[in-house]
Amino acid sequence: MKVLGIVGSPRKGGNTEILVERVLAGASKAGAEVELFRLNELDIKGCQGCNYCQENERCRQQDDMQKIYDELFSADAVVIGSPIYISYVTAQTKIFLDRLYALLKVGEGSRLPAGKKCVLVYSQGGGNDGRKVMESLAAFFKGAFGMDVKAIIGDNNLNPLGAVNERKDVLQRAFEVGEALVR
Repeated sequence: MKVLGIVGSPRKGGNTEILVERVLAGASKAGAEVELFRLNELDIKGCQGCNYCQENERCRQQDDMQKIYDELFSADAVVIGSPIYISYVTAQTKIFLDRLYALLKVGEGSRLPAGKKCVLVYSQGGGNDGRKVMESLAAFFKGAFGMDVKAIIGDNNLNPLGAVNERKDVLQRAFEVGEALVR
């Protein structure tokens, strides 16, 4: 089994990254091959709305998103994490989401095989709408790509770098969800 991790946080070593890595650690312990992409370290441009992908089954832009597309096709599960900024995912995560358009055929649906497992991860500082944001994304991944969203993991009051390390309950749940992805 292969599990792909996507971190949409601009902060290296931040709370979202820690949680995504915990899910991947659980999956790895259970025998999965894991791979992690940090969106902030990649060259990914925004969707240009050119619709090239609709006729050619791939995005015209040759950037690091091409690597992620390849891994999404081969992965059995994907863990997508983003901090919540101004009541939504980060700009890095939003660009990633917009570029998933290339994996959809308007009027026909997903180009990805259905049934991939998905875990959504978030961290939030002072707000309290992170779970609601992730529930909306869960509906998107289920409806657009036929993904089986297994869990939403995260919490509020996690603004300081590394604050999630004090939340043993959240860390433990992330690890257990990762293990369960493989079983």
